[in-house]
Amino acid sequence: MLDVLLYGLLRGALYALASFGFALVLGVLGIVNMTHGLYIVLGAVLTHAMHAKGLPLPMAMTVAVAATGVFAVVIHKVLVERVFKANPLMVLVQTFGLSIVVTRALELWLGSSERLIRVDVPGLPIIEVGPVIVPTIEVILFLIALASALALMLLLERTDFGRSVRACRDNPRSAALLGIDVDSVYTRIMLVCGLWAGLAGALMVGIKPMAPYMHLNWTIDAFLIVIIGGQGSMVGVLLGGFLYGIVNYLAYYYFPSIAPALVFGALILVLLFRPQGLFGFGAVARK
Repeated sequence: MLDVLLYGLLRGALYALASFGFALVLGVLGIVNMTHGLYIVLGAVLTHAMHAKGLPLPMAMTVAVAATGVFAVVIHKVLVERVFKANPLMVLVQTFGLSIVVTRALELWLGSSERLIRVDVPGLPIIEVGPVIVPTIEVILFLIALASALALMLLLERTDFGRSVRACRDNPRSAALLGIDVDSVYTRIMLVCGLWAGLAGALMVGIKPMAPYMHLNWTIDAFLIVIIGGQGSMVGVLLGGFLYGIVNYLAYYYFPSIAPALVFGALILVLLFRPQGLFGFGAVARK
């Protein structure tokens, strides 16, 4: 049991990292971005492709994350923005179609096989928690994910950009009247979404096989974590990621044949007793 809980917590930090951008877009723009999982797998496969060509892993990750952020902005400005202004609900359909088209193009370009980078860091001590031996790479990625989560929270809480995001979330019209460029804020939100999702994928490919066809699974995972954690709280998403990681590991370890049903059953119970999520602030009032 201890090993399942530990691995659930370690992996939960990466799940949360993969969900921050989804929570931000859903909470501020009010749209379900079905291309979100695509950003995660894009960060993973680009990292693998560039590392396979001889680029050092840190550099490969940096380039992949930056490319994913730029790609998210291009998708938003060229394709999503006009539909969003006309009918925000239709963005769900549009981004779902985009994710399928881009995934197919990605498979034709880089292949559809699963990818995994074997990371070997010599000289690091073996980490033991009671009778459980924890791979050092898991702890390193856990710490990077926590540091990235803290950086995002500080960005949203302590900067002018964060204040603009909160103003646009509460009332976009009032924010525009106060001189905030709402379109620019939305574009930067998509950049943040792409960067953090791409980073999650770049980290995940070091411990878990990743492939383009997994994009929808990652979108669903991010959606579940945001619902569990609650909209309006990045801390809630982080804690929701931990909880999801533990529940996911417990379900697949003890009951692998019915694990998806158990995970969704836990979500139904959460929504039954806590509709706003475990750590959410409830619905945002828009006047």
